[in-house]
Amino acid sequence: MANNIAFQPMGKTVKVSVSGAANTQSNVFTITADSPSNQYYLANADTNSAVYVWINSTSTFNVALPDVTPGYVIALPPYGYRVITGPQVNSNTNVYARVIGDGTNASIYITPGEGL
Repeated sequence: MANNIAFQPMGKTVKVSVSGAANTQSNVFTITADSPSNQYYLANADTNSAVYVWINSTSTFNVALPDVTPGYVIALPPYGYRVITGPQVNSNTNVYARVIGDGTNASIYITPGEGL
């Protein structure tokens, strides 16, 4: 359940990276949490390129730039951050993330937790 409080991390931060050319999707990364949560703090450390991310409850899925094919992605502008709500994660249930970037070697940091 989403909470109307300052964001509180409830699991370890994962760096999701794309190696290589722009518009390449990353491998699937696994996210876990120490306690149940369904919000995620996303941080794009790249000062030049936007990143598009999707968090899913199943490990098999693709992401695509929304200007090529409509897709389930959240846009994160350069050097931007955002808290989103997604599938619940806990110590027994993983969620999975993939990203695609406008620039080369794009990456973001994802932290599971609760709050704004």
